[in-house]
Amino acid sequence: MLIWLVGGVALASIAFLIPGEQLEFWPSINAGGVGVAVYLLGLVAYTVRSPFSKRTQIITWITVVIIGSALAVHWTGMDSTTHWQREELGKISAMIHRGIILANVPDSLLLLLREYHRQAGTKKEALAQLFRKTYPNAVVGTNIHKPEHDHDSLMVFVTALSDSVIELTAQEMFVRGRDRTFRNYNGRTGMVQEVFALTEKGIRHESRN
Repeated sequence: MLIWLVGGVALASIAFLIPGEQLEFWPSINAGGVGVAVYLLGLVAYTVRSPFSKRTQIITWITVVIIGSALAVHWTGMDSTTHWQREELGKISAMIHRGIILANVPDSLLLLLREYHRQAGTKKEALAQLFRKTYPNAVVGTNIHKPEHDHDSLMVFVTALSDSVIELTAQEMFVRGRDRTFRNYNGRTGMVQEVFALTEKGIRHESRN
């Protein structure tokens, strides 16, 4: 009996480790479940062997199949539900963070545009000059966003800076967007990304991901 106990623990543990290190835990749980199922089937076969009658063996195996099938259906249901919940929470998170971007980034550009048009006289400071008053060290590639809390993963990159146009690319570091294969400005893939371009005529917005 000790050999069966040790063998069962070893089989489940080895199966659990087969998928390797992954961000998702279900592959390891599924592999461990298969290992446990194989162990239990072997244990049942060993337990109901002769001298048990054929009738007892048949009833036992029918019971095992019914219970096993019910557990398998429940197991796959939990797996499917977990993935669905993760996808839905991801979509909700993307909507929330996209809303935060749309509520904040354009406002700073509108303030800059208002300041530009309020200038009197014929010699107006260009958009880039006004922008550098607020962000004196900003160059193309600079992240100008200051985190508001420890979990603030937003980055706002200056992706174009000239007298005629200022382009800001707002990107989340850990919030997935619509396309998981999309390559973000900073080299990551699949994250939320919105682009805003300011000219003297107004703001253009493009939702990249």
